[in-house]
Amino acid sequence: MKKVIALIVLIFAVSSSMQYSFEESEELSEESVNQALREQQQHLLSIIRNDYNKALQIQVEVQTTQQPEVVPLSNISYVIPYFTANWHKSVEYCNYLGLRLAVIDSKEKEASLYAAVNASDVYSSGGTLVWVGASDLADEGNFHWHGTGRRVAYSNWARRQPDNTFDEHCVEAGLHEYQTLSMKWQWNDRNCKANRYFVCEGY
Repeated sequence: MKKVIALIVLIFAVSSSMQYSFEESEELSEESVNQALREQQQHLLSIIRNDYNKALQIQVEVQTTQQPEVVPLSNISYVIPYFTANWHKSVEYCNYLGLRLAVIDSKEKEASLYAAVNASDVYSSGGTLVWVGASDLADEGNFHWHGTGRRVAYSNWARRQPDNTFDEHCVEAGLHEYQTLSMKWQWNDRNCKANRYFVCEGY
């Protein structure tokens, strides 16, 4: 709202400034001055409308999203939203909640995360994959945790993974049967644009 008010004030300020400068010039007709003022106002109003529409879109998305499920296990609170997103949007949404995309730095932590997924509404016995917070976007072949900046030490890759097939840089984890890959609560590198459920955690 402050941004909208500021932009409206800016419209009047620009309008006054332009009107003053045009009055000083004898070469411009009154019609050309009015036309220039109208164009400038339309441009600034367009900026306001775009920002307002974006704000409404965000508000609608938040209102229509089901309440994330919070699963406390092993002194860790996991939040598993009941919608899918690409890896980047998953990171943003976790940050929006004041959390981070899940970090798996031990066998025990991995077990608690899978237990949370298994107990949540996103779980399906036919296959359940979730984004976790690791990628090699910054350094090909070297995976790091986005939430901590630390290099992935503990890992549980599926057979012959990671393989970076089809520009795969983000880590999905869970249970799934690909045509050429069997994942039984393991990790796989995946194209970051793919939509997946995801797990946020407190830290």
